[in-house]
Amino acid sequence: MKTRILKSAKILLALSLLPAAHLSAQPQQDLSVPKFRIVSSPLTLTHDVRPRQYLGVLGRAAAWLGSETGEAEIWIHPLKLANNFELAFKIPDYVEPVAGSDVARTIEVRPELTTITYSHATFTVKQHILAPLNKPGLLILLDVQTFRPLEVHVSFNTVFQYAWPGALGGQYAFWNDAEKAFVLSESLRERNALIGSPWATTASAHPAHALPDAPNTFVLPVDSARAQHEFVPIAIAAGTAPRDSVVAIYRDLLANASDYYNARLDHVAETVEGTTHIDTPDDRLDLAFEWAKVNLDESFVCNPDLGCGLVAGWGPSGPGTRPGFGWFFGGDAAINSFAMNATGMWQQVAEGIRFLATYQREDGKIPHEISQSAGRIPWFTDFPYTYYHADTTPYWIVALWRYWRASGDTALLDELWPNVISAFEWCLGRDTDGDRIIENGPGNLGAIEVGQLGEGMHQDIYLAAVWVEALEAATELAAERGDSDMASRAQTMHREARERLNTAYWREEDGHFAFGILQSGGTNDNLTVWPATAASFELLETEKAERTLTKLAADSISADWGARILSTGSALYDPMHYNNGAVWPFVTGFVAWAQYNYRRPWAGYPLVDALKQMTFDWARGRHPELLSGRYYRPLDTAVPQQFFATSMLISPVVAGFFGWEPDAPNGRAEIAPQVPPNWKQTSVTGLQVGDATIGLVLHQTDSTIRAEIEHEGSPIQLKLILSLPPGAFDVSLDGETNPNLTPLETTPGLHDVGVSTTATLSGTPQSVAVRWNGGLAVVPPTRTLRPGQESTGLRVLDFNYTAAGWHILVDGDAGRAYGLDLVGTRPTVADGPATVVSNGSDYSLQITFPSGTGRDTQSILLRPSSN
Repeated sequence: MKTRILKSAKILLALSLLPAAHLSAQPQQDLSVPKFRIVSSPLTLTHDVRPRQYLGVLGRAAAWLGSETGEAEIWIHPLKLANNFELAFKIPDYVEPVAGSDVARTIEVRPELTTITYSHATFTVKQHILAPLNKPGLLILLDVQTFRPLEVHVSFNTVFQYAWPGALGGQYAFWNDAEKAFVLSESLRERNALIGSPWATTASAHPAHALPDAPNTFVLPVDSARAQHEFVPIAIAAGTAPRDSVVAIYRDLLANASDYYNARLDHVAETVEGTTHIDTPDDRLDLAFEWAKVNLDESFVCNPDLGCGLVAGWGPSGPGTRPGFGWFFGGDAAINSFAMNATGMWQQVAEGIRFLATYQREDGKIPHEISQSAGRIPWFTDFPYTYYHADTTPYWIVALWRYWRASGDTALLDELWPNVISAFEWCLGRDTDGDRIIENGPGNLGAIEVGQLGEGMHQDIYLAAVWVEALEAATELAAERGDSDMASRAQTMHREARERLNTAYWREEDGHFAFGILQSGGTNDNLTVWPATAASFELLETEKAERTLTKLAADSISADWGARILSTGSALYDPMHYNNGAVWPFVTGFVAWAQYNYRRPWAGYPLVDALKQMTFDWARGRHPELLSGRYYRPLDTAVPQQFFATSMLISPVVAGFFGWEPDAPNGRAEIAPQVPPNWKQTSVTGLQVGDATIGLVLHQTDSTIRAEIEHEGSPIQLKLILSLPPGAFDVSLDGETNPNLTPLETTPGLHDVGVSTTATLSGTPQSVAVRWNGGLAVVPPTRTLRPGQESTGLRVLDFNYTAAGWHILVDGDAGRAYGLDLVGTRPTVADGPATVVSNGSDYSLQITFPSGTGRDTQSILLRPSSN
């Protein structure tokens, strides 16, 4: 297993608060910041700025939460320091300063540092925003070019308040001319902050012992000669610490700016290069995947009172003190851990799991949410939010299990085993009717928090699925710990609960799983996205899963930009409602993952492609929490950087698209790629299982596929499953038999022909090539998204092969024509509103839906052409 050193937040931040040894007790006269090179990054996203579009720059202990035009609010956990932090520029030509937001022109978003460029006829200012990785502070470095006298005016409205729902009083702010900074403090002087610059000459004055209503402003006259070789710096430091310690941080930020930048570069290199990579024909997918890793690393946050864990998301708090979802969420951490495991971010996952265990309730319940101010208020006893959900406790068991299977970290399992037992027992106490499935109830929510959809709920299928998966987790974990009684009990319960899930929730007349079981004993039969969670865990019987996933693939759930929570056919559907119709990227990922699990890539990949596009269409490099169910646009209430939205790009790609399943404790792994048939070469590298690393390169044509496997580390038994097009026959090895591989096993399935072999990997590259005749594959239909558009794209609901030929079930707008690309045997249309168009060796199915209104479903039968 990879080894990296993670320090606890208290040690980390305590060290950062110590005055640096080289700092004197007197203010330093020279805190200049010589210019250093801002290196180019292959991940840089450069665009024109957009007003009111979120921009986040994040460290472990601090956050710049603002917009692309330069306005921001400043956070150093657990404190919000300021709102409306912004720049203005004073030139002799104008009486009033030029607002930065009026001349902000371009933005360069990088993982390590973000740059806003302000452009005027007389000056260009590049504002580099840096959040040091572990320091409770921020740096703004201005690269100024001007041929006229220029002053930079820095202003902000002081908040100096704990994160929601904490509060403190007696705050005040004053200008300290010795430090060239505003000091923010309170009567006890136990919490302090500095915002300033050694270039400052004048600043606004305000009433003593009070926070001003007017902005705090300080002025930075630009010496153009000096600015040629120095940055104009602004430093921000804060802490729940004595003032001298915070002053030391402030000075240290200025004195060591280049070191903090280089440390961020090193961390980004470790995050990006030391984890899983994909290389596909779609460069935008590859780039979105890299940004998803960067995003998930930003979810790891350290609080000086609470420790280090995984937060749910970030977004400006506006006039309040609730920064998006920038506090610690149990369910979100579990969901995000699946993607972080898949990319090798094991240390962050381990700390996140341990963090939640630290705050486990006495009865075993894992917390749902923990505010950044929880260490300063009676959060765990007096507030109702901490243990609000039921799903977080079984999710925590699943998260630990999946981490252990990926990493083989038995030490963490041993450490947290008492917590596992306690969590397991709490879950058992939530089954009051003896059906082996835990229940919703007051203070024990599952899928739904608000709205009619959740009324009268006894059990919902989301919570049920998480619990059934937790039972499998408990079975394996107990067996590893040698607790045979618990393992046997959990195994029996898993079998019975899974059977109950597949019977009690199934609605034969509707052809899909119900949303939930009601307190009245009936079922809530609405078609929702939530059965996809069970299908992602492969808990559903195949035939029932097929019928449900066919319905989830239709536009009534799967819009062009992702999965709606609730079908458009429901009387409760509302495209603006949080739980009754909005599109959530995180459940979009569950649907995509589920489609891949049941060998339906033509329904899964379009959702992955939509998640990819969100990386670039809204907050650069980030994913919004939720979007309208009617138009491709985030809701105004959506958190702009939501980590479970990001993680649900990685999980369906690695676990679904590539079919990666590690089993480090048993020295095994499985990879089962389902690559679009028109992709000639695709690779994934850096897949980690224990201390072994595996890479796969896949080459394919319409009648051959070759897999090249590389391996480093401990020996691994790798099962490789290749997906051949349905209807393929005469399957054989292409080339000499590899003695390191077991004989090929060919299994014709409903949607493909599976070919599997097991390779013993011990450092030597392995290769397997397969050839076949016949077969036909569908290229997953994707659509280029445009902000504000409606959902009108083609959906492939089903594609299978029988003796009669290939059956395609499609969903589209009535009266509209679509093209659907095919790879393989030349087909002819035997039935349905379609024709085959040839372009050399490529084929396209031209589908015309009959006239009408709304959406329509059509069935098409294809047979091999006689030509």
